[in-house]
Amino acid sequence: MGHTQGNWVAAPAAAGVMALIMGAPAGAEINASAEAGVGYSDNITRVSADESSETIGAMGLDLLWQERTRRLRGDATVDLSYYEYMDNTFDSELVGTANGTLAFGIVPEMLNWVVQDSFGQAQSDPFAASTPGTREDLNYFTTGPDLTLRLGPTGFGRLFGRWSSTNYEDSPLDAERTTAGVALGRRPSARSELSLNAVTETVDFDDELNTDFDRDSVFVGWQLNASRTDIDANVGYTWLQRDGGDKEGSALISVFVTRDLSASAVLRLTLNQQLGDAGDSLRSQLEGNVVGGAAGQITATSDPFESQLVSLDWTYTRGRTGFLLGASHIEDDYETATQFNSKRDAFTAGVDRRMASALTLDFRATLEKEKFTSAGQESDELRLAAALDWRAWRSVGLRLLVEHFDRDSNTGLTEYKENRAFLTVAYYWGSQDVTVQPGRGYR
Repeated sequence: MGHTQGNWVAAPAAAGVMALIMGAPAGAEINASAEAGVGYSDNITRVSADESSETIGAMGLDLLWQERTRRLRGDATVDLSYYEYMDNTFDSELVGTANGTLAFGIVPEMLNWVVQDSFGQAQSDPFAASTPGTREDLNYFTTGPDLTLRLGPTGFGRLFGRWSSTNYEDSPLDAERTTAGVALGRRPSARSELSLNAVTETVDFDDELNTDFDRDSVFVGWQLNASRTDIDANVGYTWLQRDGGDKEGSALISVFVTRDLSASAVLRLTLNQQLGDAGDSLRSQLEGNVVGGAAGQITATSDPFESQLVSLDWTYTRGRTGFLLGASHIEDDYETATQFNSKRDAFTAGVDRRMASALTLDFRATLEKEKFTSAGQESDELRLAAALDWRAWRSVGLRLLVEHFDRDSNTGLTEYKENRAFLTVAYYWGSQDVTVQPGRGYR
């Protein structure tokens, strides 16, 4: 069953809107599939003993959308599933990720209004196995204007402002953000941009028990849209100060690189270091397409933290066969809630094969290793998945997804094994096939 910009705050988002515009092809592209069916789990509560089985009603949506016109630029990636637990072990839930950016050209190439939304899940208990009882929805919405003025034949100045809202399904961690920034730069060519940026931001929590904070950053941005290489890089420094606390500083690094190694192979690299909160972490992992990222690994807390991540994946598609290899490493160090300090490594491998014109088989394996450095808790979780996609008719097909989860822990308290299976009817639309990718994120 069924993952642009904004890396840490709205500043790279404003720069990223320009990446949407530079050299953008005209027209719209949409590839999507919607499905509905039934599933079964033999251990829905994910415990080591006294397992509970569950029948699951399921609906899902996978969507890739891109729009490029004179007045509208947009990108959206959606991988969502709605689960109804028929035996009432848990309440129904919407899980998965969605991320999208829209830039409306009020005055094309001069005044744009930007809307961005990132949706995922956070863990209310990061030490436990992820279940419907320990995870909750997290949504990060941002909107505001970009004003860009030409300064000579290649130079430009940009002012931008953002209002943002971070909302949790259950935890009292909702917050509002106001952001303002300025950038000076030049465009040596139609496909490249170099800029110097300064940003200031205020984060105010709705609940007075949480501590508000301010954040200021300066950084150099570089964007390149070459024939085989795309680069979006920001490098600088961030200062963060909580109300009543000392000012903390950290390097700001945000680098996304996509390289077409050949007509069949693509390499993607994400490097990120930021001083922020859970909403920032969600957005950076979604936009970086981080291996194993944004899959219920984000901790629900108001405490700011320094996050470092590196992710690398390689895909190869030729003829009727495709391959995937990827790895990522994430470290989170919290300001005061040091019990949540963690290191996570994820490794994934997959292969898909079109067995016939209407039949596709997909295998996926993911290993995640997590260590809470202060709490002394370690765990390994292995996910294996196989999907059979039969396009019975041009726009309608059947999907069979089988998954196995196996988690080990040094404490023995969060260990479990679970097997799942889903049979769904899928409807497809768009210019290309959108097939299920098992194991992309925990459900």
